[in-house]
Amino acid sequence: MHTTDPITRYKVFSTEDLPETASDEQVTVEIYGRNITWDIEELNGNLLLRGEGCHFPNLRTIKGSLSVDAADCSLPHLKTVEENFTLHCFAQIRELETVKGHFKCIIDFDFKNLATIGGAISLKKANVIARGKKLVQSRIVIPINHQYEVEFLPKEGIFNADIFGNDIVIPHSEIRGKINVYGKNVSFPNLEFLQGQINIECRDKTGHYFTHDFPELKKIIGHIRFEKTKASFQVLREITGNIQLGTGCYADFPLLETSGSISINYNCGARFPLLKNVDGNIHNQGETCHFISLEKVKGTYKTYQTIAPKIQEVGDLLMHTSLEFEHLKRINGRLNNAFKVNFKSLEYIHYFGDEKQNGSRLPVLKEIRFYLYQKDDHFEHLAKNIYFKINDRMYLSKDKLILSGMSFNYVVHQKNYNIRKLVAILKLRHSSFRNFMTREYKRQWTQFETPFFTEILNKIERLWNIVDPIKIEEFFESNDRNLRLFCFNYVGVGNLMRHLEAEKINEEEVELNYHEYDQNGNKTQIKRINRYELYEIENKRLGINVWRETDKYSYAVKCWCPSTEKEHWLWIEQEYKGNALTAIASTFRIQENIIPHIRCLKRQGDLLICELEREVIPRGFPRALTPSEYFSLLEVEV
Repeated sequence: MHTTDPITRYKVFSTEDLPETASDEQVTVEIYGRNITWDIEELNGNLLLRGEGCHFPNLRTIKGSLSVDAADCSLPHLKTVEENFTLHCFAQIRELETVKGHFKCIIDFDFKNLATIGGAISLKKANVIARGKKLVQSRIVIPINHQYEVEFLPKEGIFNADIFGNDIVIPHSEIRGKINVYGKNVSFPNLEFLQGQINIECRDKTGHYFTHDFPELKKIIGHIRFEKTKASFQVLREITGNIQLGTGCYADFPLLETSGSISINYNCGARFPLLKNVDGNIHNQGETCHFISLEKVKGTYKTYQTIAPKIQEVGDLLMHTSLEFEHLKRINGRLNNAFKVNFKSLEYIHYFGDEKQNGSRLPVLKEIRFYLYQKDDHFEHLAKNIYFKINDRMYLSKDKLILSGMSFNYVVHQKNYNIRKLVAILKLRHSSFRNFMTREYKRQWTQFETPFFTEILNKIERLWNIVDPIKIEEFFESNDRNLRLFCFNYVGVGNLMRHLEAEKINEEEVELNYHEYDQNGNKTQIKRINRYELYEIENKRLGINVWRETDKYSYAVKCWCPSTEKEHWLWIEQEYKGNALTAIASTFRIQENIIPHIRCLKRQGDLLICELEREVIPRGFPRALTPSEYFSLLEVEV
């Protein structure tokens, strides 16, 4: 029932949508409505049942394929399916006798009268009975070594074959199955329609010196793959599957207008003078391919070694050189590997905002679906969704927080959180919105001077007093590693250690000189004892997976501010875990050539001030101070 013309498709949601029963045209009928009854005896086409409870009381023959994808459908008198049969749900179909194509059934079922299956049998793990015998999954492949063996191929063309012989002629006009061609000068002089797959591979070490010819082939439903061979398809107009050219191939498609993905490997060439639509990707690593009529690529179009002067629409556009597409109107996906571009006709792009593309000329651009704000682009008024990159692992929009280190083109559809969640996390560290603005926003966030970002800050401020801080249990139990790491930065080491009941493994005291000032500013010196405590926690309790047994724990040192008596916690590295004084000293690091010139150190929690006797240019690698160096230089003021 093949045709080179597009098959009319009907999507049926009610009986009024059904096609005329007297029509002789070949159709595909997809029924989505429930409990629809269709009183026909024969269907010249394909039937796809997506709605439950559909009833065909008199249907006996389907001159195409049948797919039952909804429950409780009834075809009580159906006897013949002339192409492929698929049963995903239970149906009243027990009179079925013949399936001329491939047979697929994924549910347990008893076919009382099924006697003939022309193609492969696919059952997964289902228990399927046909005329009292259990069906087994099979894919019968017929080897062809000599011409006389061709006479035994099924006349209706439903078979899988491996052709090893040379100078073999396959006379069929239609083939439904998988054909592997390994011999030389194999020809298909009458083949008009192929449903399945054809692989042609030259096994001669000297390479190909002949061309496989398909002079009458007009349509392929499936894929074609070549390896070290030549092929010509003089009248082929449509292939719904993919074209794959392996190494050392050449293929000619002079009339082809529509195809699936096209992949051309090294040392290959192909000709597509009339190709207009590619329902997939284009990837060419061979000779330069001139797609002089190409208008649309649904998937990824990689421009390397291609010329497509009439291209109007692509999915993803992967640039390899600086090209100007005079007629390109839509990029429905991503623009990758591109710097400043000049697309004079571009009206729509799905993702845009890579800083490498700053300065691009898009004079007629009308819409951006997802836009990463760039100060000098001035495209924000065209964007449906504006995002701001706060740092290397954080993106914000007016209603979304995304935590990811990926590039913007791939980050939009990752897991996201609302702005309330962001406020709940910020409140782990900051006591007020003002504190957040002065201590974090102005120091650590990228600044954006645009009303669109001001709107986000205003929203954070409005939510501040009505959102509670996130509970430690909530992010600890989260499966999102990015969220856990983000929250760790805000929750504070001390809160973590207390919540997880970390074990204290060492405690040390040291006598220090404290400097006090009276009301007149006179400094006096007194001695006090400073205490430092060292803690360890299992990494698995922090949600950190490690391979080595030596990395089983993380460590933190606890100290107190002399002026506020507020406790401070600092992470330390494993090599300093032996002693609390060594641990606190390791938190100050500086180039070794500077150490002899340090006059004093002053500390307030995790803030360190280093005063030098004179200006010194840092050289070499930073190192941690020893306890004796650290405490001899430390000045404590109260």
